[in-house]
Amino acid sequence: MNSAFVIWRDPITTMWQPVAKLTELDGIYTFSYTRGALNKKFIPFPRMSILEKEYVSHELLPFFQNRLIPERRPEYYTMLSWLDMAPGPNDPFEILSASGGARKTDNFRIVKVPQKSEKNEYRLKFFISGIAYISDEAKHDLINLDNMIFLPCINEDKNQADSNAVAIINPKTGRRLGYYPRYLNEDLIRVNRMLGVTGNELLTKIRVLKVNLSAPEQYRVFCESVTSWPDGFSPFQSDSYKLLVGQAN
Repeated sequence: MNSAFVIWRDPITTMWQPVAKLTELDGIYTFSYTRGALNKKFIPFPRMSILEKEYVSHELLPFFQNRLIPERRPEYYTMLSWLDMAPGPNDPFEILSASGGARKTDNFRIVKVPQKSEKNEYRLKFFISGIAYISDEAKHDLINLDNMIFLPCINEDKNQADSNAVAIINPKTGRRLGYYPRYLNEDLIRVNRMLGVTGNELLTKIRVLKVNLSAPEQYRVFCESVTSWPDGFSPFQSDSYKLLVGQAN
C-alpha cells in the first residue's frame, strides 16, 4: 500500500499543514481530507468539495496526475535525472514525493508516508530548500559537493520564522547550505527527541544523492535524510493529519 499527504501552505501565515491523504491499494485510489483542511482559508479541490466525503477512483486523481510530467515530454527524463531515477516504470508516489509535486506559484507539496526500512531507519528524500537565500560562498560549496557525502544538520530553535527549522551544514566550511523542507521538519525533530537528542545538533545525517548543476535552485541538490527509527514512533501523527472520514490514519 502507498500513502501520501497533500501539504498546503497558508498564504497569510506561510505555515504548512496537511489537508488531504491519498492511498493506493491494488490499483484503487482513495482520497480523504484531513483536519488541516478545516482551515477557513483552504479551498477544497474541484469536484471534491465535500470535506467529510471519501473519494475512490481506479485512476490517479487529476490533482496528482497534473503534477506528473507526461512521459512523452523531454522534461520527464530531465526530472528523473534530477531525482536520481532510471528511465522506465517508476512509482508515481515516489516521483511526486521526491519532487514535492510542486508547480509554479503553487502552495501544495506531496509527501509519501515513510515506512521503516529493513535497517530500522527513518528515511525521506528531498531537495534542499532555501538555496536562493544562502551566501555566494555557500552556493559555491553546493556545486562542489561530492555525491554520497553526509551533511550534518542542526535545529535552529531560535529561528523566528520556525522554531523547528533544520539547517543543513557543510562539514568542511561550517557554512549553511540551506534547509530541510519546512513541511517535513516537525517529524524529524520528534524522531530526534525520541532518540534522546537534547541539544541543537541532530543525529540525522543528510546524504547527498545528486547535485544537479543545470537545474533551477529548488532542484539543485537532491538528498536523503537517514535517522534511526525509534521505538514507538509513527510518522505524521499530529492532529491536523487525522482524517475527517473514511479510514484510520
